[in-house]
Amino acid sequence: MKTIFFESIDNTQNYALENYISEPLLVVSYSQDSGRGREKKEWQNADQSLAVSLVFRNNNEELNNTLVPLIAGFCFLEVIENKELKLKWPNDINLKENKIGGILVEEQEGVLCVGLGVNYFWDNPSIPNAGSLYDRKTDNNSINSDAEKWGKLVLDFVENNKFELSKYKEKLTTLGKLVEYPEGRGWARDIDIDGSLIIETPEGKFLNLTSPLITEVK
Repeated sequence: MKTIFFESIDNTQNYALENYISEPLLVVSYSQDSGRGREKKEWQNADQSLAVSLVFRNNNEELNNTLVPLIAGFCFLEVIENKELKLKWPNDINLKENKIGGILVEEQEGVLCVGLGVNYFWDNPSIPNAGSLYDRKTDNNSINSDAEKWGKLVLDFVENNKFELSKYKEKLTTLGKLVEYPEGRGWARDIDIDGSLIIETPEGKFLNLTSPLITEVK
C-alpha cells in the first residue's frame, strides 16, 4: 500500500481515483476544500479533521461490495479502541449519540474508493448532532498513524475474509430501532450476509434495504 499525505487537498476521493495505478493507494489529509459526503453532501472541516481515501481493486470474489462500508467503519473502531464508539448502519460513526465520522464508498470501473472522514476535534460544531473524537487537539502524527493502520486493516479484512458480522453487530446501534426510509417505516431487525439491513414492516413483512437513506425515529 502506497501512502500520500497532504496538509490540505481539494478532495481525497478524486485524487485517489485519478492517481490509482495498480497498487492500493491511501490518500490522507487534514482538510478538504471540496470534500463530499454521502448523497453529495458538502464536507464540513472540523477544527481538526481526518479525511482519508483508500483505493484498490477488490479481487476477492467472495466479498460483496455492499459489505465494504460496514468493514470500513468497523476497522476504524478497531484502530481507535474506544468502547464508547458505535456504528449506525451503514455509514456513520457515533460517539455518545453524536456523529463524529462517516464512510463514503464509490466504485469506478471495478475499482473501489473507500473514504473515511472523522472529526478529531471540533470545539463548536456547525452541524446539528455532530461531535468529535476528542475534546482537544491531538498530534498530527497520531492521526497519520490511525489512517495508515485503518487502511492496512481494511485491506486485510477484504483480502482475507476477516470480517465477522456478529462482531460488527456488537458495535451497531441501529438494530431494534424504528427507522424511516423513502418507502415507509419499520423496525431494524438484523443485518443480512450481504450487508443489507433487514426491516420488519408494521404489516409483519420483511424486506432488505441497501440504500443508506434511513432515519432513526426518536
